[in-house]
Amino acid sequence: MRRRSGKPRVACLLQMFGIGGMPKWLYNLASGLGDEFEFFFIATHSRDRALEYSRVARTVWLPPRVPVLAAYLWWQRIDIAQVANLRLYTDAALRARVPVIIERTDGIRAGAALSPKDGLDAVIASTKGTIPALSKLIEPSRIHLIYNGVDLARSEGVVPERFGFDPGDVIVGRVSRLAGGKNLSLLIRAVIELRRDPGYHRVRLVVCGGDTRQKGAEPMMDRLKAEAAPLGESAVFTGEVFDPWPIIAGFDIATCTSRPNNEGIPNSLLEPMALAKPVVATAVDDIPELVRPGVEGFLVEDQDLPGLVSALKKLIDQPELRRRMARAGREKILRDFEMKAQVAKYGELYRLLLKEKCGR
Repeated sequence: MRRRSGKPRVACLLQMFGIGGMPKWLYNLASGLGDEFEFFFIATHSRDRALEYSRVARTVWLPPRVPVLAAYLWWQRIDIAQVANLRLYTDAALRARVPVIIERTDGIRAGAALSPKDGLDAVIASTKGTIPALSKLIEPSRIHLIYNGVDLARSEGVVPERFGFDPGDVIVGRVSRLAGGKNLSLLIRAVIELRRDPGYHRVRLVVCGGDTRQKGAEPMMDRLKAEAAPLGESAVFTGEVFDPWPIIAGFDIATCTSRPNNEGIPNSLLEPMALAKPVVATAVDDIPELVRPGVEGFLVEDQDLPGLVSALKKLIDQPELRRRMARAGREKILRDFEMKAQVAKYGELYRLLLKEKCGR
């Protein structure tokens, strides 16, 4: 074999490396384990990728075909293939005889996590809610619960970006790719309804995110701006931002209004909670695993506009409630989602499987 010295090589295969929850987590993972492992980020469905990824990994686009992917994995002598969502990635790694193959799931995602698991050495579940379904497909001993992590140290010294809004204004915000399943329209309607009441005329809306770049995805930005036109200058659309933390730090309330089958445990809630922001979210997918109603924030039913407006009103009207929920959210992140702890769990699993399969 051409290479068996140096750092073990980890190839992460994903449809696209844009600005989203899963690729951002892989960026953080490679940043944390880069001294010990060499990372490759392989995108198969979109050539567009944030330049920041090249700082922590070799980045490449390849067509989503098993022979092509297998040839690349073999040529690079990959030691660990970490795959997501598509069975073809596992099949390519098996053809390339990659020693260790791990699938990372990020919620059920309308069945995306339920592909066959034969040939896998392990499955990483990033939510508890996926484990029962995964246990029907692979031995439970091969399933490892490892949450996405958040770097709490980054919250220190972040300067809030409030886009010129006054300190007394209440910014309701969302960080998200602009895709239909994220249901930004519901949030826009809620803020419009709030501002119809003179008592809530100081409510503002900030949406941070850009159109999905994957081929065939429907552009949403122009449509959402048109829906938000009644808000005038009280609505801000930032576009795509690689580091949204200053923007989140400017929020008074963070939201996630997604439809079912669109989330695992989303960064759009993890990062605001790390920055001590109360949250309001739809009770879909694995979000209730993160947010306890009345503790870290409020949960509303899918498409429940009156419920969303009511929850926002409660937080707007009660600053002390906002502060209490904000503290509880940050404590939840510290307890269960701290970055270094989650990165360390990945490192431990990598080392364990390499020792089992390669004696390394």
